[in-house]
Amino acid sequence: MEFMKEKKPCMDGIPLSYVCHLQDMEGAGLVYPAHYHDYIEILYGKENFFELYLGSSYHRFGPQDLVLIPAGEVHLINSLSNEGGSYYVIRFLPELIYSNMSCSYLESQYLLPFLSQYPHQEQVIPKQALKDTGISFWVQEIFREDCEKKYGCELAIRNHIGSIFLWILRYWHEKGISLSSQSFVNEELARQLAPAFSYVREQFDTPVTALKAARLCGMSYSYFSRSFHQILHMNFREYVTRIRLTEAEKLLVSTTASIKDLAGVSCGFGSTSYFIKLFQQYKNMSPKQFRKAMQTSASHVTE
Repeated sequence: MEFMKEKKPCMDGIPLSYVCHLQDMEGAGLVYPAHYHDYIEILYGKENFFELYLGSSYHRFGPQDLVLIPAGEVHLINSLSNEGGSYYVIRFLPELIYSNMSCSYLESQYLLPFLSQYPHQEQVIPKQALKDTGISFWVQEIFREDCEKKYGCELAIRNHIGSIFLWILRYWHEKGISLSSQSFVNEELARQLAPAFSYVREQFDTPVTALKAARLCGMSYSYFSRSFHQILHMNFREYVTRIRLTEAEKLLVSTTASIKDLAGVSCGFGSTSYFIKLFQQYKNMSPKQFRKAMQTSASHVTE
């Protein structure tokens, strides 16, 4: 069975910047098979409990728990109760809250962390932490605005989503979680390195090199290497590997390509054994085991 990238919902051929609905499940079992999309996704539990596969592990969430799923991350959801259950779903394109055409200080400092994968972030924030906050109100208001469709509802929804994001940022900050957004404080340096980021994301399946990336940025190799590490807290090779592994994960659930083709042709690892070794470190399972686990979960849909 193949899993394709989920298409963006459209209206009159134009992709919607946000989508929200109440997800109901009548019994236990798979709600969504393994998939990924370009939307950032917020889930807010309503009734009974669910299991989310995300970030190489499973996370349980239930009534009044808040879940954050970054854009582009492979995930699946199971219902854990025989009585079924429900949760609120809010999906939105990153562009709804920031424009990547203008890397302002505020955008880079506070919003970019939500658009990347950082292992130290909490994927599920429990209801105990949400007590006496505005999260429930903002979620309800988003759905009310979307349902009533009054003039200016898009602006209202954008503001409520922004309020949720601000609360999450402050929650992380108060817990002492170090956000990688700090690496983007040097706005000018981040802008200078933008060609390198684009180069890797567009040509990760080829033999990309730090030397070419440095030339694209108009920097010497040594200055580029220092600057790159200053911004991302990882070297260029580590960044390339991270991008390739992320893409490999997507291809494993969206195609039937062989592990050999994924390693050499699609993701640029060259050596199949090297790819398997890195993937094992990244996901704590081999590519074959990962694909089988995702297919096994999806097979329940057709039973």
